[in-house]
Amino acid sequence: MFESFSFSYPIVKLVIAVLLGAFMGLRREMDAQNSEKHRSFMGLRTMTLLCLMGTFSTLLENIPYLPVVFFGAILLLVVVAYAHGSFVMDRIGMTTELSAIMAFWIGVLVGYEHQVLAILLTLFLASISAFKENLHKFVKTLNPKEWFGAFQLLALSGAVLPFLPREPIDPWGVLVPFNVWLLVMLISGIGFVGYFLIKYLGAKGGIPLTGFLGSIVSSTAVAISMANQSKETKLNDIFAGGILIALGTMQVRVVIEILLIGTSDFHKFLIVPLAMALASLIGAVYFFFRSNKKHHWWSPQAETVKLESPFEIGPALKFGLVFVVIIFALALGQKYLGDSGVYAAAFLSGLIDIDAIVLSSLESVKLGELSQVVAQNSIAIALIVNTIIKVAYIAVLGAYSLLGRVASGVGVVTAIGAVTLFLL
Repeated sequence: MFESFSFSYPIVKLVIAVLLGAFMGLRREMDAQNSEKHRSFMGLRTMTLLCLMGTFSTLLENIPYLPVVFFGAILLLVVVAYAHGSFVMDRIGMTTELSAIMAFWIGVLVGYEHQVLAILLTLFLASISAFKENLHKFVKTLNPKEWFGAFQLLALSGAVLPFLPREPIDPWGVLVPFNVWLLVMLISGIGFVGYFLIKYLGAKGGIPLTGFLGSIVSSTAVAISMANQSKETKLNDIFAGGILIALGTMQVRVVIEILLIGTSDFHKFLIVPLAMALASLIGAVYFFFRSNKKHHWWSPQAETVKLESPFEIGPALKFGLVFVVIIFALALGQKYLGDSGVYAAAFLSGLIDIDAIVLSSLESVKLGELSQVVAQNSIAIALIVNTIIKVAYIAVLGAYSLLGRVASGVGVVTAIGAVTLFLL
C-alpha cells in the first residue's frame, strides 16, 4: 500500500510544512487568546504560512535562489514588525520575530528533505514558547557560581579536548590524554545534569526521588545526607529505602558507563551490576512498604542532599588524576603481580571512586593491557567494595538505628553480586 509513497513528492512536503507550522502557531495562538492583550503578529495562520512559504520556495527548481528572495522579503517584514512592537507598543524582546525567521527556514528544510532536522527544530521552538514562564523562573534561581560552572565545563570540553594527543604518550602505551579527558568530561557532565535535577526536583519528590537524583552525582553524598537526617527524624525504614535506591542508581550508572564506553562484546560486564541494581531496588521497595503508614515516604522533605557547585575544575582534575593512577596501577599490577595486583588495585579504587575503576578497566581492555575476564572481575570487586563502604560511612556518622537496616540490605545486595560473579 505504501510502496509508492515518498517524502520527495511536492504535495507531501507541503502537507508536512503546513502541519509543522500549524503545530508551532497553535501554541502561540493559545497564549495570545489567554492573555489580556493580543500583542503579537505571530499566530496559527502566520506560522503556518511562513513554514509553507519556506517549502514552496524550494519547489521551483528553475529558480534556485527563490528561498533567498523569499527570506529577504520576510526579513523586511520582521524588521518592520519589530520596530512597530518596540517603538509603538513598547514591547521588549524579539523572540517572536526570531520565531518567524525560524519557521520559514524550517519550511525550507522540509523542502530540501531534511524532515528530521525540521521536526527537531519545531519541537525546540514550540518548547521555548510552551515553557517560557518556567524558563524565566529557572533563570531566577541560578547564581553566578552555577553559571561559571557551566562555563568551565564547556570551555574544558570544547576548547581543550580537541587539541589533546590521541596517541599514548607513556612508555607502556596506556595513557592517551584525549581519552582520559573525554571520560573526565563525561563523568563531569553526568554530575552537572544531576546537580540541577536534585536541586530543582529532589525536594519535591520525597526520599525516593532524592535518592535517585542525588546518586546521579554521588551515592556517597546521598548516604551521608540521609544518615544525618535519620538521626533527627527517626524514619529509619524510609531512609534505608532511600539509600538502597541511591545504591541501585549507582549500579545502574555503572551499567550505562559500560554500554557507552565498552564494545559490543562487553555484555558479560553488565550481569553483576544489573543483578546488584535489581536487588537494591527490591530492598528499597521492601523498606518503603514496611515503614509506618503514618510516615509517607513520597511526601516532600524539608532537607535534601546538599551538593556543591555543578562543576569545578578542582574535582575534575582530581578525578582525572585518580583515573590516570588507576589505569597505571592496572597495567603495572598486571605486568609485575599478575591478576592479584589488578584485583588489589580494584579493591582500593572501590574505596575511593567507582567511576574511575570502571572506565579505566574498560579502557585497559581496549588497549590490550587487561583481559576481559580480569577487567570484568575488577569492576565487580570495586562495585561490591563501593557498596559495602556506605555502611562504614553510616557507622562513622553514628546513625546506629539506621545502620542495621542498611547493613542487612547491603549484605543481601553484595551477596547476590558475589554469587553472580562466582557463577560467571
